[in-house]
Amino acid sequence: MEIETLVEDKIVTTESIVGGETGVCEVDTSQEPYEGMVFESENAARVFYDEYAKQEGFLTRIVSSRKSEHDGTIISRRLACNKEGFNLSSQKTGQVKIRKRESKREGCMAMILVKREKLGKWVVTKFTREHNHPLVISSKKVD
Repeated sequence: MEIETLVEDKIVTTESIVGGETGVCEVDTSQEPYEGMVFESENAARVFYDEYAKQEGFLTRIVSSRKSEHDGTIISRRLACNKEGFNLSSQKTGQVKIRKRESKREGCMAMILVKREKLGKWVVTKFTREHNHPLVISSKKVD
């Protein structure tokens, strides 16, 4: 059970209770994700990737999740650049849809895949850094 996830001074701190024990995990958000990186919770991984994305100049979204057949809890989650994939056209439904705004998806492959291990920790099992579009760095000063 997760208690709290904070972002302070470029550090993601997650406090959680697993099996009656309290654990604290700190991850520096200025470092790049890597395969084998460990998080205390799925939410801590999400907060970390969101902060990393903000520094790099892109936004994220949850692309897919996988649930356990045993108890229905989430056991893996793929977080990606918000320009990942393409919007499906009307070819699939056979109906013409008029979009009010243009699609932002460009087929970007940048993403991380995190999976829950047996002890409850979440591990990055795949990381793709490359984007196929320009990144946007905010003009706001990052503290």
